[in-house]
Amino acid sequence: MAELMKSKEEVDLDGRVEMFIENLAYEQVLVELTSQRRENITTPQRAQQIEERAKKYLHSVISARGIVPKAKRTVQSLVDFASGLAAKAFRVLGMKGGA
Repeated sequence: MAELMKSKEEVDLDGRVEMFIENLAYEQVLVELTSQRRENITTPQRAQQIEERAKKYLHSVISARGIVPKAKRTVQSLVDFASGLAAKAFRVLGMKGGA
């Protein structure tokens, strides 16, 4: 969302929704990473690597795939979409546990 605030260009509604979903999914990845660090499941180096890769992965998926169709755009559908995206990131990035 910081990118949106810094942007001098106007971002359309779809772009804002995509950024919101990307950030929500990224936040879920960070919550899981924090939990794993607290329980010593993941090393600090591995957590940093996953964090960096997750951000790139989520951005590329959102950019390539887009968001749920406008007809299905409800708060719950956006949260579900972000949660599913975070769960997929857990699997792709080889995180233990996750949603």
